[in-house]
Formats: sequence, C-alpha cells, structure tokens
Amino acid sequence: TTERREMMFGHDADVMSRCLRVCNWQEHLVSSHRELSCGLSLSYMQVHMQVHMHVHTRAYKQSRHYHQQEDTRRKQTLHSSIMTTLRQFAMEDLLKFNNINLDVLTETYNMGFYMSYMAQWPESFMVAEAPNGALMGYVLGKAEGDDKLWHGHVSAVTVAPTYRRLGLAKTLMDSFESVCVDTYNAYFVDLFVRASNGLAQNMYEKFGYSTYRRVLGYYAGECPEDALDMRKALPRDRDKESVIPLDHPVYPGDLEW
Repeated sequence: TTERREMMFGHDADVMSRCLRVCNWQEHLVSSHRELSCGLSLSYMQVHMQVHMHVHTRAYKQSRHYHQQEDTRRKQTLHSSIMTTLRQFAMEDLLKFNNINLDVLTETYNMGFYMSYMAQWPESFMVAEAPNGALMGYVLGKAEGDDKLWHGHVSAVTVAPTYRRLGLAKTLMDSFESVCVDTYNAYFVDLFVRASNGLAQNMYEKFGYSTYRRVLGYYAGECPEDALDMRKALPRDRDKESVIPLDHPVYPGDLEW
C-alpha cells in the first residue's frame, strides 16, 4: 500500500504539474491575445485618425484654394469692370479682334461689312478695351425701319472667351440701347438668335428681350436653322405694341429689312 500511495502521489504530482503548465500556457495565450487585440485596436485607431486628419486637411486646403481663387476672380472682375474702356470701333481694330471672333457662335463678316457700319453708324459700333489695350468684346448695331417700325438692330454682340462672366455683354447692350433712345429715338431694339442657342436666349431674356417671331431657315448652310426674332420695347413705345408676339412663323423673304 505504501508503494501504491507513493505511485498515486507521484502520479498526482505529475498530473498537477501538467495542469499547472496547461493553465500557465492558457493564461499566456489569453494575455497575448489581449495584447494583440489591444495593439490592433490602437493601430486601427491610429490609422483611422490619420486618414480622418488627412481628409479634413485636404478638404480644408481645397476649400482655402477655392476661396482664394474666388477672391482673385472677384478682384479681377472688379478691376476689369472699373478699368474697361468703351469707345467707338476704329479701323485698326479690324486687325486686333481675332481673339473675339474665334468663337463658333460668333458670325464673322468680310472687311467691307464692318467698314460700312463704321461709315454709316459709327456710334453703334462700340468696343470694350482692357487696360492692356486688348479688345474684350464689341457690339455691332444700326438703325432701320420707318414709322412705328423704326428701331435699332443688333447685328452682333460678342465677348472674347477670356473676358466672359464680367457683365460685358450687358454693358455693351446697354450702351447700344442708350444710343437707340438718345440718338435714334427708336421704338424698340431687335436681334436674331439661333433657335438652338438656349444660353444666348436666356441671356437676352435677362436683358429684357422676348421672342417676337420665329424665322424659318434664317441661317443658311449645310444644316439650315431657324432664328428667333427677339425684341425689347423702348420708352417711345409706351404701349409695347412692338413686342406683341406673332402667332405664326415667317420666312426670311417676309422680313421687312
């Protein structure tokens, strides 16, 4: 029995030793797992915070850059609007206005056409000039008609792409309308615009113009296009009879002038 007890005691001691080693190993695993989890959590939080800070820093820089650009644009607009010179179109300007006419929606005519306007209606051929002498835009107009159809006609108004969004088109149109009132004493001002040119139509509507009639096939070419005859009544037309729209389209041959 003594040997048996010793054997049992020895066996129990061995079992207990093994159990202790297993428990220590499990505690080590748990501790390592906790450290690993904690490390992963800290690493995840650090990465998340770095990404968050990067996104906000980038957004701040973009916002700051955007506001700086807007401030610069506003200063340039203010400077251009203050320093722009309106004057009559001169003969030498025919050699300097290519930067304005290089636009797909700007009609370009021959030299004789522009010269005829300078000779007959010089007060209606106005150009906007930048402080550096560059031409920014121009309006080409004339007076025609008789009786209550006596009016000012805008043959062309255009602004160079570099100087757009500065309100120059409105300035040029206001200048021509003033000539129509003070010099011509006209009843209205009219102009033609392509039926597909919605941007120009919206711009003229903001200037007070409305569609008077549609002219079928007014613009010739490979793909003929209709034109909208848009008008704006002037003070002489008190009842605004000149802008009452027609209820039917017309052809170019039906135009009075």
